[in-house]
Amino acid sequence: MLKKYKIFCDESNHLYSDKSNLMIIGGIFCPNDEVQEVNKYIKYLKHKYNAKSELKWTKLNSNKKDFYRELLEYFFSRINLSFNAQIVMNKSNLNHDIYNHGESDEFYYKMYYYTLLPFLKENNDYNIFIDYKDTRGGQRAKKLKNIINNKFYSNINVDFTIIHSQESQIMQLTDLLIGAIGYKNRSDIEKNSVIKNYIVDLLEEKSDFYLDSSTPEWEKKFRFYKFYPRTHGGIF
Repeated sequence: MLKKYKIFCDESNHLYSDKSNLMIIGGIFCPNDEVQEVNKYIKYLKHKYNAKSELKWTKLNSNKKDFYRELLEYFFSRINLSFNAQIVMNKSNLNHDIYNHGESDEFYYKMYYYTLLPFLKENNDYNIFIDYKDTRGGQRAKKLKNIINNKFYSNINVDFTIIHSQESQIMQLTDLLIGAIGYKNRSDIEKNSVIKNYIVDLLEEKSDFYLDSSTPEWEKKFRFYKFYPRTHGGIF
């Protein structure tokens, strides 16, 4: 019998034209039969702390520190919730002509695949939710599905669903996590936001990892990998 899972993904600064020289793609993995409970509990926390708006890194409320703390404590306490992200540093160094057949989208698919890979196992069923960004979402989802099926020789069931982030509390949590990691790793901004620094400190406290370095390979709960592209040699 196939085990069923859902993965809620988000991305930041994924376009080559974005001002930031950092790109990050992340996802939260959750067993299918626990998704409703997790979403419901996050809604409960929002109600408890009167945090009614959509949870977004760019719209944090400095008066809701207790809400963010309990939310992150909840994530780390749930045994079957896990997070993985790929962080691309200095993305302007990417040489798509050499390594990606001249296509920036090909590199995007590689990073998305490596984000999902730790969650995927043969003979399981996955529904992967991606945040609506633009009209090309369907094309990207189809391409990613083909890549995964080819890598696993079709011994895996994978579907993609494009949604708006306000439709999923778990996807909003993904946005918070990748926002914090991206913030810690950016060198082009002033890091003087009290609430953002508070959340970064919370994540480092709860995970026992610094957000500006890769987690070890054995980490399963909260992991992320920093990739440094090179203009000559190496890969990508």
